[in-house]
This record gives sequence, structure tokens and C-alpha cells, in this order.
Amino acid sequence: MFGNMFANYQVNTWMSVMARVTMDAYSELQEERIGVGSIDVSEYNRTDRSYREFNYDLFASFNKQLTSDIKFNGMLGTNIRKQTINSIYSETNGGLNVPNLYSLSNSVNPLNAPSESSVARQVNGIFADAIFGYKNYLYLDLTARRDVSSTLAPKYNTYYYPSASLSYVFTNHMPDLFKAFKMSYGKARVNFAKVGSDAPYGRTRDYFVPTTPFAGNPIYSVSSIKNE
Repeated sequence: MFGNMFANYQVNTWMSVMARVTMDAYSELQEERIGVGSIDVSEYNRTDRSYREFNYDLFASFNKQLTSDIKFNGMLGTNIRKQTINSIYSETNGGLNVPNLYSLSNSVNPLNAPSESSVARQVNGIFADAIFGYKNYLYLDLTARRDVSSTLAPKYNTYYYPSASLSYVFTNHMPDLFKAFKMSYGKARVNFAKVGSDAPYGRTRDYFVPTTPFAGNPIYSVSSIKNE
């Protein structure tokens, strides 16, 4: 299920403000089966998973003729992205008692405790975009964004990524010259961009994970993957 709601307000002839909320959500059941008589031990497992993502946006758009030769288009806004993923994984232990009955309760040995996970993630961002056009043939495009992510350590949870682009539409600048070559549109462009991103949930610290109990006592150990 997905959708959005938004409201747009025209402040004046060259500025408007938009507020928007979007949602993307789904739930799923994944099942895997290995039949009795297969090379591997017979098995049934299932994963129940739900995903929810909400985005909250507020931004202002600008469109103004600064001078007779220079036109300005721009955007200034903020975004909050909230994401939650919950899952439970369960499987039979030691094979299936009854062939062709794929159920968690149809386990030869007592069931292992299900593996559960709950992931919450939030990114707060602010961004800006400015485009300057000169006489409809020379354009300078500048963008910048700053994000703060909940999956990174507080000391390093802020990152930036800017970009700059310069375009020259030479067919608009010298149309008569390029008509002789039967060229209706031509553009040259150079640009620079820097990309930023956060880390997946739980990848910046080491955590204890459960292992096989011993004599009925729970045991936790450090993961075999080094995160820090």
C-alpha cells in the first residue's frame, strides 16, 4: 500500500510552498520447504516481515526573472524519512515428522526459538537547488544537501553532498550557424557531484547475538562479523 497527500500554496507570482506526506508499506510471508527424501534434511521455515516508510517534505520553489538576461529557479526544503522493518524467522529442527506436512509444529525435535528483528531508522535532511539561466543558452545549476542519520554514531552522523553543473546550449546561442548543419538542438555540459550515504542499521557497533543454549542456559557471543 502506498500513497501521498500534499498541499500547495502560491505565496506570490514567483514563490510557492508545498507540504507533502508519503507512505510505502507492505507485509509479506516467505516460506521455504525441503521435502522428506531430499539430499538435505527435510525442513520448513517461514519469515513474517513488515515494512513501513514515511516521508515528510516541506519545500519552497522559486521562479523569478532577476534581470532581462538572467532567470532564477530554485528550491529550499527539508525531508524527514522514517523507516521500520520488523521480522520473525522460524524453522523446524531435525527434519519433518510427517512427510508433506509443512508446519513448524511438525518438527522432529523441539523448535528452536524464532529469530526476531526490529529495525528503526530515521534520516533528517535539508536541501537546496539553484539554477541560473543566462539568455536561454547558459545555465549554472548548484545543489546541496545535508543529512543526519540515526544509524551512524552521534559524532559522525552528519554528512553533506553537493553538486555543480554548467551547461551551454550552443544552438540557442548561435541558431543561424547550426541551421546550416541541420542541427536543431545541441548542448555541452560539465558537472561535479559528491554522493553521501549512511550505513545500514546495526553496522557501526558490535553486538552480542544468541547461539545454541547449553544445558538449558542461554548463551550469547560476539558476532563473527566485525562492525566497528
